[in-house]
Amino acid sequence: MSLYPYLLLPSLLLASMPASATSRMGAAAVVTEAGAPCFRIAQEEERSRGKTRLKRLFISEQRPSDWETIWVVTFPNASPGDPDYQLPNNGCLRYGDVPAGVEASQAKALQPGKTYSVGFMGRPPSASDPTSLYDAQFCVLADGAGGLRAVQLPRGERSRTDTSCEQHAVPK
Repeated sequence: MSLYPYLLLPSLLLASMPASATSRMGAAAVVTEAGAPCFRIAQEEERSRGKTRLKRLFISEQRPSDWETIWVVTFPNASPGDPDYQLPNNGCLRYGDVPAGVEASQAKALQPGKTYSVGFMGRPPSASDPTSLYDAQFCVLADGAGGLRAVQLPRGERSRTDTSCEQHAVPK
């Protein structure tokens, strides 16, 4: 008895699966602009890979056992599978600000000292580049003028062990 019929179906299923298992995680950047955190794709990412086309941005707050999404931004695109929206050169998206033509949920207030995560879903210009998510963790500190100063946390460090946002703040 031939094994061909038994191997054909699994082979076809594997061949039809998307290559998402090989996707790469890119770096986002968090800066402070006008007293609020402002988000963009890290400059080194765009220098080496080109300008990222964006689908969605989400901000999550760290809870004791998981993460809760507190703000979602959906960028306008020609089709869901092919993003084309880009931030302006050297531009970022300020927390709670919604540019014209962009859909967003209501942004919850950020609390000084808490840990947050930013994630951009998007795609670099090259179809062969597997990057689909750009992320970073950050916290905020009160800036003394009624605003917040964003502090990006080092990549790879487990924020659950951080005792304070201040330990990562770089004096300005």
